[in-house]
Amino acid sequence: MTPEGERRADIAIEGERISGIGEVGLASREIDARGKLVLPGCVDLHTHLASTPTFKPLDDFEHGTRAAIAGGVTTVVSMVYQEDGSLGRGIERGMRDAERSRADFAFHVVVTDPSEAARAEIPRLVRDGHAGLKVFMVTPRFVERRDDYRLLLRAASEADALVAIHAEDHAIVAARTAALHASGRTGVEHFPESRPVEAEVKAVAEAVDLAAATKAAVYLVHLSSRAALAALRDGKRRARVFGETRPLYLYLTRAQFDRPDAGLWVGQPPLREPDDVAAVWSGLADGTLDTVGTDHIPHTRAAKLAPGLTFDRIPPGVSNLETLLPMLYSEGVRKGRLTLARLVEVLAMAPARIAGMYPRKGALAAGSDADIVIFDPNARRAIHAADLHSACDYDPYEGWDVTGWPEVVLLRGEVAFQRGDTRAKPGRGRFVPRSAATW
Repeated sequence: MTPEGERRADIAIEGERISGIGEVGLASREIDARGKLVLPGCVDLHTHLASTPTFKPLDDFEHGTRAAIAGGVTTVVSMVYQEDGSLGRGIERGMRDAERSRADFAFHVVVTDPSEAARAEIPRLVRDGHAGLKVFMVTPRFVERRDDYRLLLRAASEADALVAIHAEDHAIVAARTAALHASGRTGVEHFPESRPVEAEVKAVAEAVDLAAATKAAVYLVHLSSRAALAALRDGKRRARVFGETRPLYLYLTRAQFDRPDAGLWVGQPPLREPDDVAAVWSGLADGTLDTVGTDHIPHTRAAKLAPGLTFDRIPPGVSNLETLLPMLYSEGVRKGRLTLARLVEVLAMAPARIAGMYPRKGALAAGSDADIVIFDPNARRAIHAADLHSACDYDPYEGWDVTGWPEVVLLRGEVAFQRGDTRAKPGRGRFVPRSAATW
């Protein structure tokens, strides 16, 4: 699958790059891919693999990228958090953590204090290849510092940095959560009521207004509902706005919260109704949504199901990196919801463009990094956490039957995964400098 479309051809690799596609002649080593699909390595723009001063993820760079490589994800973009007021210190921590990465990597810097000093750091960070920020609209800090965040987006626009945004309205979420607690409805079955669709829609509309006013490029993460996609569609006519969904909103519905183990599926926003799932698939197929990002941040079964947790104390997030590509192929391409070309677009080409990594990443083309997935479209397997490579002890799709799985994965020309064996060692990954979105 090349940027020009499907073709039957050989790929030549010299060093870490693709040197040619077509009749490439003799080579010192050959990998037989007959009968398989040859895809560019996936680029996941939304992971949480870096630590903070108070938190160490279950899947850190070493373990999370083990799962990524096994699933055909060769480049991850992780959130790192501003430290002691400094964006740069957050990047420094992320770079230290990523010394154990098996996949190539880059960052979004989560801005918790949009001070004048922090805004002044942005041009230097962009020059150093860190052209991505992250803002959580759902926090009280965003409400209290709305004007400063507007200045942050303007500074990002002037420096050609992308701003990823978690779009849920704080006031709505806080009011709903307080009302549920006051009435004693604190079980996980009430979690969807605490973060309703209207909170997402209101925040998406505000984010679009901010993007239009500041001229910033905005990346709206994990969109989950039909109404939010309508707001995104409208926003794309007025501003430079990109949209992401995550796997949870393609495969599961609010019905999971009727189960006794419902805490296993808590993520933000919550799982929605079947109509929303249908809308997300449609939005992915028609281009309303640009990417699928995992928001990979798993927690153990015990942590998710600890006795006495109210719905707002359950740690949000699940494992998704290893199953991102195979499940989207199995549930999307094989079932006629997506074309193969569209799958490659949303998992490789579009995220690489949005992150300013294209065409080094996200494409099978001469001169691109030789990040290649040899994908067996007929391989059948059932998903079981025990067989996967995350450090998590459960998987949100436990028992699902999947057809299509990576057989061989190359990272910059070296075999990183082959038939169940992860060969990429900790430290194999390399920092990928980001520039402005190329769209």
